[in-house]
Amino acid sequence: MLSPLFALSLTLLACGDKDGDDTATTPGDDTGTPGTTPNTEPCDDGLARRTWTDAEDSEALFATAADLTIETDVGDVVLSEIWDGCDVFLFLQDEPAQADADQWPKHLWERDVDDLFAALPPNTVLFLGSNENTEDARAEALELMWDEVDDVLDDMSDEDRAWWESRIYWIDGRYQSQDGWLGDTIDNPGWGTVLDRNQQIRYVGSYADPGRYLSSAGWFEPNVSMAANEAVYANYLAQRDARLAADGATVVTVWDETVMADPHWAGTRTYVDVELPDAATMAGFDTLEFDLTMNCDGDGEYGTCPAWDYLVYLYLCDEDDPDSCNTEFGRWITTYHRAGRFVHDASALLPLIQSGGTRRLAFYTTQTYVISLDLRLSNQGKETRPTQATWLFGGGAFDVNYNSLFEPVEVEIPAGATKVELATVISGHGQVSPGTCAEFCNTEHHFYVNGTDNVRELDNAGTEFGCMDMVDEGVIPNQYGTWWYGRSGWCPGWQVPVVTIDVTDQVTPGQVATFDYEGFRNGEPYETGGANIVMSSWVVSHE
Repeated sequence: MLSPLFALSLTLLACGDKDGDDTATTPGDDTGTPGTTPNTEPCDDGLARRTWTDAEDSEALFATAADLTIETDVGDVVLSEIWDGCDVFLFLQDEPAQADADQWPKHLWERDVDDLFAALPPNTVLFLGSNENTEDARAEALELMWDEVDDVLDDMSDEDRAWWESRIYWIDGRYQSQDGWLGDTIDNPGWGTVLDRNQQIRYVGSYADPGRYLSSAGWFEPNVSMAANEAVYANYLAQRDARLAADGATVVTVWDETVMADPHWAGTRTYVDVELPDAATMAGFDTLEFDLTMNCDGDGEYGTCPAWDYLVYLYLCDEDDPDSCNTEFGRWITTYHRAGRFVHDASALLPLIQSGGTRRLAFYTTQTYVISLDLRLSNQGKETRPTQATWLFGGGAFDVNYNSLFEPVEVEIPAGATKVELATVISGHGQVSPGTCAEFCNTEHHFYVNGTDNVRELDNAGTEFGCMDMVDEGVIPNQYGTWWYGRSGWCPGWQVPVVTIDVTDQVTPGQVATFDYEGFRNGEPYETGGANIVMSSWVVSHE
């Protein structure tokens, strides 16, 4: 690849073998490349392509992006013309607001570019540019970026190099001087911008690398490869949205953009009465999903969305005593300074609402969020459906006396049960020695069914990238805190999942089964105080 001349203008810059005709495609191309004609063929991930939607210009987070003409090294690029409904557009500048070269030892693009390309999904399109004020400064910054990118491409196979060369555009002129929402978002908040597969504007978020703590700055140095998390997450969103659009769910709206908070930690909850389908209709559902959106109360994310990874809860009030709301129905962990939407399966809890009709629900958050929550009820053709859920054990202070909190529970298994499961929601909290427990220490949870041990081990705790590795499962990426580390059964910016264990062969329908529980760290009771296990568990019978 020829080295570009950045001194005066980027219009002379060559991107791979392009000669200005950007309609070529790559051999074996299933997902499309910049310049290909949009079509209705499915993407290689099985999702149908989305056509470009005309929209008014807005730089607001999650707004539908308006069309833009961008000056690049290969001439004017019109977004709607290169849009193919599969690609994720990633707009990255030389120095995002949080990666000021005066603060950090190395320029953001001086390293990690190989890791960026290794982590990027192949349906990513890159728009790279500089935000420097003068042509000379931009030329210098872009020369650095170009050299690093070119070195990475040189190490690729011919096929991979051709693929990525067709997917890299170099911005001509100052990045924040670009028209419309692009220049606005590059300027403020200045992190970098994502155009996802729904044509929605998103921010790149934090570039902080957990392996590079800098004591003089009191934080972690940036790593450009963190931007790849946003493209991975955009693909997750597209897959999730396609699944939800096809599941045929009956959607019960619980809250719609309701501001909630308990800033004084007074235990104040937000209540609502909802109307579920009647019992006969409920009996036709085999699946329950929670669809929770937690948005910032204001524009933007950092500085607007709350700062901390706190527990939030959904409670189900008693059917016969709606003023009693002590049954935990859902649990999530908030993000560091980012908005989020979380959809997860809680089908094991369907029996708790199977009578339908009017039910009261309560939500709790200490920090201020704009809450939207739907219950998604559907029939997915499963072999069985849950018909009875019986409470077993809660958690408590995780110390030497923890296991003394629990006594055996006897449950009569319905005679018609064809499947029996343990359903557990477990998260460990606290940062005490030894082990920084229970947030960052591995814990083992033993559920005995008629004497048979069923172990749920929370072994992701304390891993450096345990939560970052789950972005493709819906963990909100690039939060403005220590979001990457694996926790004990949870991640910042994710649900605490309902995990089931099949124990059908350990019980006999029509007979009483005995359930017991113990929790350990490293096979022993935890020896000090201050840690906590938050747990809900049920035995669930299916028919």
